[in-house]
Amino acid sequence: MEEMRSEQARIFRVTHGEAIAITQTPYGSVGQLYRGEGIEAVWVSKQNESIDPDWFSQSSVDLIIVLQGKLRVEFESDDQPDVMLEPGDVLILQAQTRCRAYRWPRDIQTPTIFLAVYPIPEHHAH
Repeated sequence: MEEMRSEQARIFRVTHGEAIAITQTPYGSVGQLYRGEGIEAVWVSKQNESIDPDWFSQSSVDLIIVLQGKLRVEFESDDQPDVMLEPGDVLILQAQTRCRAYRWPRDIQTPTIFLAVYPIPEHHAH
């Protein structure tokens, strides 16, 4: 994917679902906000989503900032306790940290929305 460049400041109303592009998955919606200068920023909205049975991990650090709702994060490693994140919380996931995240409590009707910011792997940056 090409890097995005803009000469002007740009505002996205993340809690209203604004993004450059949106991808739907069974585990939530992902809105791309920025890709360039070696980083990517996306929002993730989880509402009525399935819980991914697999573990997620990235090859680089991943910063997670909760904007709305509560996010439960389970870790595969027994050495890392599961956490509950609330608006304003920042989770720093080190590279190769295997986890899964979902809206909590499960029966709430409002979406949980978080921002994820991470470096673009070198082989994808060009």
